[in-house]
Amino acid sequence: MLDGLRILVVEDIPSIRSLIARLLERLGCGDVYAVGNIADAFTYLDTLGFDAVLLDYELEHENGLSLVRRLRRDASVRNHHVSVIVLTGHTETAVMQAAVQSGANSYLVKPVKPERLGERILDVLSARNEPRPGDDPDAPDRPDADTYWVLEG
Repeated sequence: MLDGLRILVVEDIPSIRSLIARLLERLGCGDVYAVGNIADAFTYLDTLGFDAVLLDYELEHENGLSLVRRLRRDASVRNHHVSVIVLTGHTETAVMQAAVQSGANSYLVKPVKPERLGERILDVLSARNEPRPGDDPDAPDRPDADTYWVLEG
C-alpha cells in the first residue's frame, strides 16, 4: 500500500513510535525514519526528502504544531510542502482546527487502525502538488533497521 514512500514519524513516547513504525512497515513502507522530538526531526527534514510526516500533537516539552508552522513559514526548508498528518489523543474540535490552521494536511485520533493510517496517508498524498524533494548528498545515514524506531531524543 505504501511502497516507495519515505515517511518521518515524530513521536516522543518510544513504545508508540515503535508501534507506528511497525504499522508503516506492515503497510509496505520500507523507508521509515522515527525520532522523538522536533530538533531531531529537522536533522532529517533539512537534508532528506519525505513524502509524509506523522506528527504527534503533544510532544514532551513542545507542541508538535510548531514543527508544521516552521515548515510552512520558511519556503527555504527542503520539505516546505511535505504532507503532514497530526496524530493526537485529543478529540476536541479546537485541537483539530489548530492542526489544520497550523498548516497540517490532516489529522488522526489515536489509537489508529493500520488500514485507516494507510488510507489517510494515501489521501493526503493524492492531493499533493509538489514532488518529494531530493536528498542532500551529505544527509545523515538512516539509523540501523533494528533500532531506528526507538531513537531517543
